[in-house]
Parts: sequence; C-alpha cells; structure tokens
Amino acid sequence: MILKRGITGFSAGDLSLERDWVAHTTEFKRYCYTCVQQLHGSMLAFYEPDIELGYAHAHVKIDREELYIFLNNMYDDIAFTSNRDIGGLKFIDHELLGALFENSYTVLTASQLAEPLVYQTNGSSIILKNENELNDVELRFMNHFRSQTVGDLVFNYWD
Repeated sequence: MILKRGITGFSAGDLSLERDWVAHTTEFKRYCYTCVQQLHGSMLAFYEPDIELGYAHAHVKIDREELYIFLNNMYDDIAFTSNRDIGGLKFIDHELLGALFENSYTVLTASQLAEPLVYQTNGSSIILKNENELNDVELRFMNHFRSQTVGDLVFNYWD
C-alpha cells in the first residue's frame, strides 16, 4: 500500500510517525551518491527539503540522461522524475537505478504514481476509494488541492 497514514507529510499529531529528518536526508544523499557511482553516472546537485520544494531530491546524470530521485519525507519511498516542477512532476521508471535502490527503499513506479484518485464527498466527509490509511487532515487537503493521482499525494506541494 502506497497511501499510508502520514505519507503526505501531515501526520495529524501522530507521534509514531516522527523521524530524524537530518539523518533521513543524509542517508538518502549517501545512498544516491553510491548508486549513481555504481552506474558510472554523476551527481549534478542535491537538494535538501526547503520551503520551495519540501522533498529531498538528487539531480543525476546517467548515460547522458538527466533525472531526479525524490524521497518522501515520511517513509523510505522514492520515485524517479524527468523534472522538478512543483505541482507537475513527471514520474518515470529507471530500471537500473531502481534495482540498486530497492534493497533499502521502496521504489515507486510511474504507473503506481499515475493511478487516479477515486473519491467522493458527502457533506463534510471525504471517502477515498483507493486503498489507503490517510487521516482526515490528509483527505481534506487532497480534496482542497484537487489532487488527481497517487503521485499528487505522495509528492504534494500543499502550502
């Protein structure tokens, strides 16, 4: 299941989801360098989570292809993208990188992230029909920001 409680970054006060953000990001950065080097690629840049784009991500080049590796803030879920446009990430699959990351991370595929969200509102309640454990805050934000796909939730830009 991809849509775990808190995956959007909104834990609704659930302290069991607390993470050491610095350690989480540092380990991801180290892993990116290692994997990219194994494929004789290069790390072009590494971005810490910030106010503009709240996800740690690496800009890499492998065999003349530039791509980005994104890390979800709450879980060890990663995705590959061809861009880093806020609100318009284009998810891609990269078989070689995916194989290297899958030992320590959950590699989300482009088809998983493109899965449409199916939900309905009934008064103030929101029912998401996709398999999920999202909390009420996440469901309200999903509806408010008109999220369309699983990728829109997992790597959201809700300010």
